[in-house]
Formats: sequence, C-alpha cells, structure tokens
Amino acid sequence: MSEKNIKEAKIIIINGFTNEELKEFIAFYKKNPNLPIPIFATVTDNSLQMKVKDLIEELIEEDKNFKDMMKEMKDKK
Repeated sequence: MSEKNIKEAKIIIINGFTNEELKEFIAFYKKNPNLPIPIFATVTDNSLQMKVKDLIEELIEEDKNFKDMMKEMKDKK
C-alpha cells in the first residue's frame, strides 16, 4: 500500500464508548453532509497490539473488501 493512500485515509478510531454512545455519535456525524466520509473503527484487543501504520493499512483493506462485497451484492439484484 502506498504512503499516499495511508496519509490520505480518513479514519475515526473510537474507544471507550458504550454501544448507545457509538450509535449516537455515528448518527450525529452522518447528519452533517459537509464532513468527509471516514472509515469508522473501534479499538479491539488486536488493534491495541498493532503499529498505527499497520492498523491503518488493515482498516483500509477491510473497508475496500466490504465495499467490493456490497457492490457485488447490489449488482446481483
């Protein structure tokens, strides 16, 4: 993955929120059309052990895979 992709990635990593707080935060964020669409992630035991660069690369890859899967599902309809 290129350094440019990593540096340009918009990612919000959330820690310490309850499920309800997390839902409220994401809903509030999405109501503002002027904000960029980021990758949302929560802290996990695994992510706590990772270097930030590696975590960002993994989140970008997971996001790409998810978007590809959603596109395939949409195309099948």
